[in-house]
Amino acid sequence: MYKILTRKHKPDIAIDLGTANTRIMTAAEGIVFDEPTLCCFSGDTGSKKLVAAGLDAVKMRGHDTNDLDVVRPLSFGVLNDIDATRAFLEYAIQASIGKPRRGRLTATIGVPTDATSAERNALMTAARDAGISSVSLVEETIAAAQGAGIEIDSPTGTMILECGAGLTEAVVLSLGGLCGRAAIRKGGDSLDRSIIDHLHFKHKFLIGQNMAEETKLTLVDQMIADAGASGSIDVKGRNMTNGLPETRSIPARELAALVGRHIDAIADMSANLLSNTAPELCDDIYSSGILLTGGSAAISLIGQTLTDRIGVPVAIANQSKSCVAYGLHSGLVH
Repeated sequence: MYKILTRKHKPDIAIDLGTANTRIMTAAEGIVFDEPTLCCFSGDTGSKKLVAAGLDAVKMRGHDTNDLDVVRPLSFGVLNDIDATRAFLEYAIQASIGKPRRGRLTATIGVPTDATSAERNALMTAARDAGISSVSLVEETIAAAQGAGIEIDSPTGTMILECGAGLTEAVVLSLGGLCGRAAIRKGGDSLDRSIIDHLHFKHKFLIGQNMAEETKLTLVDQMIADAGASGSIDVKGRNMTNGLPETRSIPARELAALVGRHIDAIADMSANLLSNTAPELCDDIYSSGILLTGGSAAISLIGQTLTDRIGVPVAIANQSKSCVAYGLHSGLVH
């Protein structure tokens, strides 16, 4: 897959199609599109019409009606709805580079390392239906490594942990290839879902996705400032007992347990990958450390837990949210 990044005929655009956000890059201008991967449709299933996408669709999330449905085209890093993916890609391409000439647009698109053949084929079908005549898929972890400035061809072993919204992947790279990989279909979104479910079942309190994400960010900041998470967090939602809106004060320690379990799963995956990695490569990784990329990489608790559990130094890549996009972009200019 690495050869795709250095092929002779350069694609016109690079697309980092993520569960939470999508970025499109051109060789000359860099990032020309950076919006949430979100669509709002009207009408029945058989006659859905795109009403809004990207930033405009965010305003409608949580305000669905009988006629409007806000959906995420991707789930756990792969296609959840092929029609929504096609519609979103059409919108993103039009918004970034204008309407392409039929049969002329070529693109390279990031794909999860553990994506199945069926998932890869579905992505390519959606892209072609959106007007992209030629599609190349590049594994996101390799793109992230290049975007972070890693010399992929080096004989030295490197471990990358790509922390996305729907998927967390870890790979060991050396000599331009994958020497090991592991993934869990969990990310920032699944932590949001855990917070929603916990408040629902334990407190009979219902919150939306926007509130869950805000609560998660507040919680992580509080856990970093106060390791004991001794405070509380105000959460706005609906009391399921009387159906009325209210604000609840939830103990931070209670929610911190959810974050702990989420990060422990990432640490377990990373430790298992290292336990199945050649000793020579492990030596390199224990010396150079693990590099975090992706939107959730900035959560310093992940790095702290990895260091405590595995004993490996951890660093966060510069512009960690955009490493995949910049890695894909390198295939446009080199």
